[in-house]
Amino acid sequence: MLLLLVLGLLSGGVAAFLNSSPVASETNKKSQSATSRPSKLPVGPEGRLAAQLRDAREKIGLSQKEAGAQAGIAQATINDIERALAVPSAQSLEALSSVYKLSFDEWTMLEITRSEIH
Repeated sequence: MLLLLVLGLLSGGVAAFLNSSPVASETNKKSQSATSRPSKLPVGPEGRLAAQLRDAREKIGLSQKEAGAQAGIAQATINDIERALAVPSAQSLEALSSVYKLSFDEWTMLEITRSEIH
C-alpha cells in the first residue's frame, strides 16, 4: 500500500514537473510529447520551414531520434522545429541540411525561409 502511495506521488510530481518545464530547445516554448504530424501548421514562413524540414527527414527515412543523433540536436528540439514551435539556429539548420543530404540550393531556400521568421 505504501509503495502504491509513493509511486502515485512520484508520478504526479514528475508529471507536474514535466508539464511546467520549458523545452531545452532553441525557444522557450513547451515541447509537445507527441511526435505525430501536427493537425495544422501555421501559415507563413514558420509553417513552411517546419513542413520542409519534416518532409526532408521523412524522404530519407530517418526518425526524429535518428536525425537528432546524427545532427547533434535533441529529438525534442527536432519535434518542436517540425511542429513550428521552435526556429532552428543557422548552425542547427546547417547540421540538419547535411544530415538530410540537401543540396546547397535547398539549404539556401531553407535559410531564406528561416530569415523571414526573424
